[in-house]
Amino acid sequence: MAQFEIGDKVKFLNSVGGGIVKKIQGDLVYVEDDTGFDLPMQSSELIRMADQEGKAKAFNDDTIGRRPKPAPEPVETGLAFPTIDELEAEVRRLKGQNANLQDQIKQLKSQVLSLQRTIARIS
Repeated sequence: MAQFEIGDKVKFLNSVGGGIVKKIQGDLVYVEDDTGFDLPMQSSELIRMADQEGKAKAFNDDTIGRRPKPAPEPVETGLAFPTIDELEAEVRRLKGQNANLQDQIKQLKSQVLSLQRTIARIS
């Protein structure tokens, strides 16, 4: 007699279909089919496929005897992520450039103002 647990995925041996074990009473196993009905079945008429987490049971595991698929080769993207220290250094560098640009803008504004005054005197 096969042992079933609530939540096991089962298939019917003598007919098409299957479902999820919802209730067990002695040798009767109530299986909820894909339409939502609970069907009482003798445990001898069922075969366990997977538990509620979808893990196949050892005696029904269709991967037994097969060679495992090889792991995919890692893809080299050429991308390297910067470290926190590198990012902080870049932020400091950019802040310094920004301060430098602000100073240059002030100087240019002063020069433009001076040129405007000179043009106003000449005109």
